[in-house]
Amino acid sequence: MTGERMTKPSSARTGWRGAFHGAGLALAMVGVLSAATWTPAVALPGFGGGNDKNDACAAERAPLLERKKQYDALRRSQIASAVGEGLKKGAVFFAGAMMNKYGLGGLTGQQQPSGGTPAAMPSFGGLGGANGVAGFGGMGALLSGANLAAAGNLQIPGVTTAASGGALIGGAGGDTRAIAAIAVVVAIAGTVEAYVQLKAAAANGDRNRLARSIDDDAGLQISVSTAIDQEEKALADCRARQVADIKTHMASASNDSDRRATNRQRTGLEGSIKQDVDLTGGVVGQQVTLAKTFTQGRAMSESKSEADVLGGQAPAYADKASTTPLQLPAAAVNPNTVTAVNNAPPPPPAAPSYTTAKAVVVHAGPNVKTKTVKSLPAGSTVQAAKDPAGAVWVLLDLGGGAQGFARAAELTLVKAPKLAAPNNIREHNKEVLAARDDGPNRLKSLLTDVQAHRGGRRMLALAAPAKRPAWG
Repeated sequence: MTGERMTKPSSARTGWRGAFHGAGLALAMVGVLSAATWTPAVALPGFGGGNDKNDACAAERAPLLERKKQYDALRRSQIASAVGEGLKKGAVFFAGAMMNKYGLGGLTGQQQPSGGTPAAMPSFGGLGGANGVAGFGGMGALLSGANLAAAGNLQIPGVTTAASGGALIGGAGGDTRAIAAIAVVVAIAGTVEAYVQLKAAAANGDRNRLARSIDDDAGLQISVSTAIDQEEKALADCRARQVADIKTHMASASNDSDRRATNRQRTGLEGSIKQDVDLTGGVVGQQVTLAKTFTQGRAMSESKSEADVLGGQAPAYADKASTTPLQLPAAAVNPNTVTAVNNAPPPPPAAPSYTTAKAVVVHAGPNVKTKTVKSLPAGSTVQAAKDPAGAVWVLLDLGGGAQGFARAAELTLVKAPKLAAPNNIREHNKEVLAARDDGPNRLKSLLTDVQAHRGGRRMLALAAPAKRPAWG
């Protein structure tokens, strides 16, 4: 055996040794040349999806994820379940109310659940045995003691917690806050009609109180939409930096390995931004729902249109505000109160009231030479018997059927309080629009941008080595 090795032709030995020697020399040369002409690319940050613990934007996503959890919890709450059950049982009622409201005609006798009798809004039941507000079934039953207690434990930004999710400082408490919490849940889980019916119950059928309370609800959500906008800006800014990094690395990649790694990072970033679009769209969508509910609810309370409520500005939930007047649903009318809400034309304005800054003589006729009927001391308040419409003399109601005339110049008109403009509703719509533009809309633009830079694959194809020719 040894002899065979010793007698092996030297040409064979030098062949394989020479081959290895040549390969080693070639590799060494490649290494020298590479070191002189190529610098390793800087490692890219993690661009994984939202569940990637190394995601560079995980901190920016965190508050939005928490908001999503809060909204999901609200939709699963006891109150939301009661609303859902009530809407399911009252589906015929709400369908009829919507048809009547938009002039589509009511339900036919065959469609009514009881031979043509309009369906009544059902009582929910199962709410701690309480019947809710007198005169209101259905949504009014949501104001039971059990639900008021449960509402205090719900995490609702702007109502039971601060807009940023922390502790709520100051503001209303007790049942007032609980009713506001229930109203938000109904606005998210129910319909505009359900929300207005609940608010009418809480306002005891007073139309002005109803309108003010709806505007108050919108006011609680302004800071929430502003906080969402800021959180989305932070997330979109983080993603924008990642998109810029990806584009820079794609432009500077000089070999196949870099281009493949960059392309994988681009694919991961694309998936992350898609998740962010869904996340921010879902969170903003809840505020869009609230904006629609508040706007249409306020319009119903005053028998006005969305355009009237918004004063010409764009709504957050549609391209254009409707100019069709909306009416309160029939179930929002409380027959047991003197301030019943109804859809009848408003009565003519009452005759004005006046006060006296000094003693005023009341005459039997519109002339100082007529008999003196009464002398009103300074600080008196008196009602006009009819609207004077700019007359020099005012016919006053002195009580007990007695009347008399006083000079208009000696009386001070008491201006009737006017319902404040729905400024909170308008501001909330504006903030929701800003959150939509700075969140899902901007992220969609970033997604389009990163999808447009798929050059890595084309560059790989162009840089692929040519097939080695066959040697004869």
